[in-house]
Amino acid sequence: MQSQDPSSLTATLSVTINQFRPLGGVFPISYTMSLVQASSGITASGADITITSSQPANLTFQIATAGYIFVGATVDADTAGTDVGSCEFPDVSITRAASGSSLTLDDANLSNDQGTIYNYILLVQNTATGEIGIIDPNIIAEPR
Repeated sequence: MQSQDPSSLTATLSVTINQFRPLGGVFPISYTMSLVQASSGITASGADITITSSQPANLTFQIATAGYIFVGATVDADTAGTDVGSCEFPDVSITRAASGSSLTLDDANLSNDQGTIYNYILLVQNTATGEIGIIDPNIIAEPR
């Protein structure tokens, strides 16, 4: 895991699972997401996270519901040819402990990706059944 850049924006979001739905079903997991803490330049409305600054951002998601853990993340963009791999999102880290699970997604917030909407999926596992489900909000990189 890379060390967090002190000049990066940060946000912590709490994810509450309302109904777990495993992969293969018609619908993703039913959840609510709330912004617990955020630097100026990061806002959240429902499931969408908007970044209005030119600084990199570290987004930390915390599962508020017992019995679930994060197992991964994947990112896609609404614009063809936009890098969503190692350049735009260079690091994803997961912490799983008895006290809860968190996933941190580092967004480089590159200037050439302004105005891009990133569709991302957070993979969640039900620890009792082993089933995997998805949470699928958006990250919006607003033009500056």
